[in-house]
Amino acid sequence: MRVLTALTVLGLFAATAAMAQTPAAPPANRPPPLVLTSPAYADGGVIPDKYTQKAPQPSPSIPFAWTGTPAGTQSFVFVLHDLDVVTNKTLADSLHWLAWNIPATATSLPEGVPNVATLPDGTVQITHRGTIGFVGPGWPGPTSYHHYVAELFALDTKLALGTTASRDDVMAAANGHILGRAAYEGRFHR
Repeated sequence: MRVLTALTVLGLFAATAAMAQTPAAPPANRPPPLVLTSPAYADGGVIPDKYTQKAPQPSPSIPFAWTGTPAGTQSFVFVLHDLDVVTNKTLADSLHWLAWNIPATATSLPEGVPNVATLPDGTVQITHRGTIGFVGPGWPGPTSYHHYVAELFALDTKLALGTTASRDDVMAAANGHILGRAAYEGRFHR
């Protein structure tokens, strides 16, 4: 009886160990993730000078594209910011572009989006640093790269905000409505 019990315990242990090593298959009905890309540079790569403050100003906006829009998406919010800047000893970073109410049918932001508050498709761009829309990366440090992260949020609503809304206003209004999120990183230094 003890031999049978020991064999049973060993068999259960071996079966449990084998199951732990076999990864679980993802559910077959899982939708594809929201994925953000750019034809201008590889994820984590160096942002070409033409999109930065090294170029004649104003530099054209960086093109971005996405796939995997979640079901029920009503609009997108897009943010480009420099994570390496510390502003006033807070969690704030350096904003370079924020657009909201991008139509749910959109799959990209082209190069050279006009620097106007409201685009013909209803997209709204924030005014910051005295500029509407895109402001190219411009960290002045000569040796260290700064990390510029583009984030795309798929929302289940359109945001009822005016053109004078701040970044905090946009993000607060988006909170609780996010269906998907994607990020893409680029680096820049002088």
